[in-house]
Amino acid sequence: MKKLNLLIVALLMITIYVGCKKKEDAVTTVPPTTAADNYASMAAFHAQNGVPMQTFTINAVTGGSFTTPQRTVVTIPANAFQTQAGGAVTGNVLIQFKDIYKKSDMLLSDKTTPYFTGIPMKSGGEFFIKAMQANVPVIMATGKKISVSQPISQTGVLDTAMAAMQIKDTASSTQPVWVLSPTDSINQYLTNYMYSFYSFTSPLDTRKWSNSDDCSFFSTYTQTTLTMHSTDIVSDYNTEIYLFFTGVNSTVHVYSYGNNFPYSYAPVGLQCTAIAIGVKNGKLYSSFTPITITNNLTVNFTLSETTTADFKTRLNTLN
Repeated sequence: MKKLNLLIVALLMITIYVGCKKKEDAVTTVPPTTAADNYASMAAFHAQNGVPMQTFTINAVTGGSFTTPQRTVVTIPANAFQTQAGGAVTGNVLIQFKDIYKKSDMLLSDKTTPYFTGIPMKSGGEFFIKAMQANVPVIMATGKKISVSQPISQTGVLDTAMAAMQIKDTASSTQPVWVLSPTDSINQYLTNYMYSFYSFTSPLDTRKWSNSDDCSFFSTYTQTTLTMHSTDIVSDYNTEIYLFFTGVNSTVHVYSYGNNFPYSYAPVGLQCTAIAIGVKNGKLYSSFTPITITNNLTVNFTLSETTTADFKTRLNTLN
């Protein structure tokens, strides 16, 4: 009996040890890590983090509509398209579409809102649209229009000075400037801006970018030159600078001259955040500098290593 008791005790000790060992192993198991950021250039950063392309299919004869995740509603009438040779388009048409409302998405997509004169504009939303059949761009039929309903809740409150804009040079994706569209129009309602356009801009194989903008909002401010000075070597990081104007849905991309980033249309008295971002050896670097704009102001900034996730989190707080 004594031997039996000793055997039972020994078995219990082994069971307890094995159980504790398994529990310890479970605690120390390290989950797999996610891949680190690795960008070849700032262009790669924008390509990977900008607003993604959406695709929709519309029957060319009957027309139709679609609603994006940001609640933009696009309405296409019946028989809205024709071939570039002037023939009728039947069957399905593929619509490529992007919509941008927030300042963060303007930066991530590098689609900011400067007027062609250089002054910033207040945006009610910008969008890209392209229509194709069998991978060939089609054009708008005479007298037809596509309506794009942009929810005002995405950008603030109703602004009755919003006007229809288009990119001046649609072949340029790095330095877009906006001009008043000679053919498009905007109607303002309590809940949405209704942007109507009647033609795709040339070259057709590129795109049509449009924007609801108030180009007069900043005209009440005195303009001055705000210069952001990099304490780093700009060429080492391919540094970019964006100004986010506080309380206004507006941002501009400021370009470098050596280690300086001068912007000659800064509104005196307004607050903004200067956001610097760059890439070096695949890693992401940034800085956030809050500024109250005064006459001929120069502000230094220094980049610090960050991650895309942390950068976006901080960026979103400024929308």
